[in-house]
Amino acid sequence: MDWPSVTIEGCEHCVVEYISNWQDIYKGVPQGSILGPVLFNIFLNDIFHFTTSSTLYNYADDNTLAHADDNIDKVVEHLEKDSLALIEWFSCNQMKANPDKFQAIAIGKKSMDKNIVLDLAGNKIKCEKEVKLLGVTIDFELKFNSHISNICKKASRQLNVLKRLGKYLNKLGKLTIYHSFILSNFNFCPLSWHFCSEANTNKIEKIQERALRFIYNDYNSTYENLLIVSKLPTLKVRRLRTMAIEVYKILHQESPSYLHDLIKIKDTKYCFRYDNITEIPSVRTTRYGLKSFRYAAAKLWNELPNHFRTQTSFNQFKNLINSWNGNSCRCNACC
Repeated sequence: MDWPSVTIEGCEHCVVEYISNWQDIYKGVPQGSILGPVLFNIFLNDIFHFTTSSTLYNYADDNTLAHADDNIDKVVEHLEKDSLALIEWFSCNQMKANPDKFQAIAIGKKSMDKNIVLDLAGNKIKCEKEVKLLGVTIDFELKFNSHISNICKKASRQLNVLKRLGKYLNKLGKLTIYHSFILSNFNFCPLSWHFCSEANTNKIEKIQERALRFIYNDYNSTYENLLIVSKLPTLKVRRLRTMAIEVYKILHQESPSYLHDLIKIKDTKYCFRYDNITEIPSVRTTRYGLKSFRYAAAKLWNELPNHFRTQTSFNQFKNLINSWNGNSCRCNACC
């Protein structure tokens, strides 16, 4: 039987081939279940068809619009247009968008100086100097000073609690708490804030150094010796390992499709000693060029040992990269 197209009243964008009747739901699913996110994603998955100019990034019920253009007026125009379309989508699907939770940010000092304000049906959304997105504080200069300060404060508080409880714990118990609670602060979205300043990098390392000195009751050895005893890498090397794993997944099409164009294998007719070399993109600036995932990740990949890059098994690659300690690594896997 052929079904006619149906237009939902009040929403010119919502044209579908089939539509079911509205039904009352008397029971839900437990919070934290697998079925809950699946049903929500099924309900939400057509929202991507209603943005025409901007890019929509979605994580569960958190939706972010982004647009880039040399003309600020066009950026504002496209963001306002697509934002209003999404607000209309929420209304048509009997959901309510809360303008009080809307936030906006313009990346770059020149953009920030424009004092951009978005007008969404009478709601004025002013660009802020920093916003919090999925637990990461993003500032308009992408320095991540606030984010690093926040996670260091949280980790320091947790370390102080561990010190107070230390007399009741053995070394294994202290290490378990360190890995489970304190270290987890630096393992959350590390690639988003990896390109912070050297001062911030050192601040993070100091937290780990303090923790290891307490755990091993060693206040005389160097940080390098403590890392050897604990069999831990520096936090910077840990992030570089994560970056290398992400590159592997991108090159083998095992990552989300929207990341596949970030890293590409170099196409050349010449035969080199090394295989699986990536293209290094040309950049003009440091903060948005040299300190970008596209550039740094490609460069990192090319600096890995040849047998790392040609590894076809993901598990084998993870085992190799987890023994790698940077460009000066002298482990058995690299030598």
